[in-house]
Amino acid sequence: MSNTVRRFVDTLESRKLMSASFHNFIFGGFGHDGGHGDGAYIPPLPATPTSVDTAAYALVTGDQTTVSNDRTAVWNDKQALETAEQAALTDPTVVTAQGNLTSVEATQQPLIQTDWTNIQTDRTNVWNDYQALQTAQQAALSDPAVVTAQANLTSVLATQQPLIQNDWAAIKAVYVADEPAIFAAQYQLRYDTRTGALSSVIATDQATLTAAQTQLTTDLVTPQANLATDEAPVQTAQAAVQAAINADPGVVTAQANLTADQALLAAAKTQLQTDEAPVQTAEAAVQSAINADAGVVAAQTQLTNDQAALAAANTQFQTDLAAYIADLQAGI
Repeated sequence: MSNTVRRFVDTLESRKLMSASFHNFIFGGFGHDGGHGDGAYIPPLPATPTSVDTAAYALVTGDQTTVSNDRTAVWNDKQALETAEQAALTDPTVVTAQGNLTSVEATQQPLIQTDWTNIQTDRTNVWNDYQALQTAQQAALSDPAVVTAQANLTSVLATQQPLIQNDWAAIKAVYVADEPAIFAAQYQLRYDTRTGALSSVIATDQATLTAAQTQLTTDLVTPQANLATDEAPVQTAQAAVQAAINADPGVVTAQANLTADQALLAAAKTQLQTDEAPVQTAEAAVQSAINADAGVVAAQTQLTNDQAALAAANTQFQTDLAAYIADLQAGI
């Protein structure tokens, strides 16, 4: 038996066990007094029911029976479908498709196994390359070019940090000065909106808020520009340090190895997809042949029809149950 048929049979067995558990749960939950059905409680008739009460009760309990019968039909249909699928394994078309699958697997499985071996090897190489790159980057910190760039960064930081701190202080001062007006305008706008103020008042409040927000934006322009100017030398010096590290011969070699092995890993994954494709196509052909078997088609059609009937019966049960409960409440 091929892997695909074995998986198909295993799927049928698992589905049968799951269906049995579901069936026992559903039908084991019904009470003998008709009080519970479809997960809903049907209130008993009052001591002196009216003809309307009796008719409504009969309708909803009848619906409950219909739901139960339809569930049984669906359960039986699923068993019949599984039986038909098992029988379809001897259908000539299925047998032919299965023979083709067996042949394809014989050809492709060695290739697929080689692909997985290559992927595992390439993954290990990529991991090792990352470790080697980190080691090279650490070693590059003693490279003369990196040392020079780092010394320049330290000097630039010593000069720019006080300026940057002053810029942040200036930005904070702007917020301290301008935000109270914004908060006050927001409060007034919310208050007037909640209390139903005239539209002209709301418009004035909105204009006041917009003006306060615009003032904050305007006042931030200069200190934010100063901050960007004072941070620029630091960013340039930092970039020079990183560039010097990247240019270190050991780092260059380690990065090249990593890039090459990443490309090999990507290619191995692509090759795996290519080699798996014929197997997947042959497996789909087997499943299509099973689905096209006359017995399977008939069983699936019956199941689909009975599932639709069950859904309709459930809807009717819920509708009639709601009407029955409403009738009882109206008579209280």
